[in-house]
Amino acid sequence: MDLLVTVIGNAVVDPLFREELLANPRAAIDTWGFRLTKGEVEIMEAMFSSHQTVLREKFLGLEEALYKNLEIFACDKPCRMAVSRPVAFKKVA
Repeated sequence: MDLLVTVIGNAVVDPLFREELLANPRAAIDTWGFRLTKGEVEIMEAMFSSHQTVLREKFLGLEEALYKNLEIFACDKPCRMAVSRPVAFKKVA
């Protein structure tokens, strides 16, 4: 479950990853290099394949709260806590 929690945390701090995850969960974790267990993949696909609008809003709220609390660290988006982006996405943000 640790890796799934990392995926969810990365979705909070990296808007590009979050949008990719909401659009196609399996492709996003493969592109970003996450290795989840079969059970984690099943949970992730169930979570992210439904209620996308609600999830998007909740993630945005978490992102705003997190970055507000990280102002003292001058953390840009995506912050240093985010997983490194794949080479194809490095120039996009």
